[in-house]
Amino acid sequence: MNSFELIDSAIALKSTPRVPVVPFIISFAGRCSGFTQTDIFFNLYKWQQALSITFDRIGKCDAVFPLLPSDAANSQMMRVLLPGRNLDVDAQFQIIEEEVMTRDDYNQIISNGYNDWYYDYLPRVRADLSNSRFSKIKAIAGFAKQGIRIRRNVNYWHRRGIPAMFYMGCYPAFDLFSLTRSLEPFSYDLYECSEMVEKACKVATPQIVAMAKNPLRITGGKRVCIFPMRSSASFISPQMFERFSLPHLKYMVETFARYNIVSVLHCDGDWTPMLKYLRELPRASCVIELDNMTDIFKAKEILGDWLCLKGNVPATLLVNGEPDQVENYCRHLIKEVAYGGGFILSSGCEVPLNAKIENVRALVNSAK
Repeated sequence: MNSFELIDSAIALKSTPRVPVVPFIISFAGRCSGFTQTDIFFNLYKWQQALSITFDRIGKCDAVFPLLPSDAANSQMMRVLLPGRNLDVDAQFQIIEEEVMTRDDYNQIISNGYNDWYYDYLPRVRADLSNSRFSKIKAIAGFAKQGIRIRRNVNYWHRRGIPAMFYMGCYPAFDLFSLTRSLEPFSYDLYECSEMVEKACKVATPQIVAMAKNPLRITGGKRVCIFPMRSSASFISPQMFERFSLPHLKYMVETFARYNIVSVLHCDGDWTPMLKYLRELPRASCVIELDNMTDIFKAKEILGDWLCLKGNVPATLLVNGEPDQVENYCRHLIKEVAYGGGFILSSGCEVPLNAKIENVRALVNSAK
């Protein structure tokens, strides 16, 4: 099987000749290839070259991250500090979590819709839009250019036999509000104005899905990454997940599935208590990306016949471990989680900037 077939078969829960391997590589590609973070963040050609050199050093992976890194950073709807702009040229980019969204914004979303609010909100966190009378037009033009860059990048890798893991990303409304309100104020919201939060999530969700589908039309992609990173048990209880998060997550996955679009759920944090709820999602509709805070062996037990699992080599192991330790960990994953199909070997979240090259090589080679 080629990489396209391996990924598609894993998502369909079918057995494959070998386990597909897709470490989540962004910043690490710069350090591994000798390019600065500034190089790979703002220059598509250098980003592609950095990843090509990285694959030469660690082994070819079965899928790539499709966005130019600066596009990924600027899509967070939070203030970001970028290498070569606000930081040293080779520094790790930073996301600033602070209270930018206010409670009044919930009412604006409920009254006027998510789209209008979205373009009013963006200038608060995007310096390039904050002083522009035409910020909405500028933002829309920027998203169109981003879609074109994704298509160019995807075509580049497709010609080399490597698919993109996904072709566009979006946040569920619940998780987006948690980030843009910031954790403490949002936690108070869930107790002091819970009905307003629910109404805003209900209004926003269909419009978030519609906005995410536009870039997919440009790229022709059939996978979308969804980031329910604040819906884990690291932040909320299972009861709160069932009330506030699950209904809208189900809507997103089910809607994308009707268009034959697979949802890649980036599930940072401890999802172990939430795993049972994910069986309410359509079978073979998702890839569940897990880090090492979730018990991936429990995930196999609960979801192994239902959804594809992806993960979960710890970042600490890639930085501080040795190649034989990484290989042993990966082989244990392959033995216990990959049997019967439905597994993609990966890092738990992003490969750290300072990961040892020989450790990432061990991760990739253990699948081959």
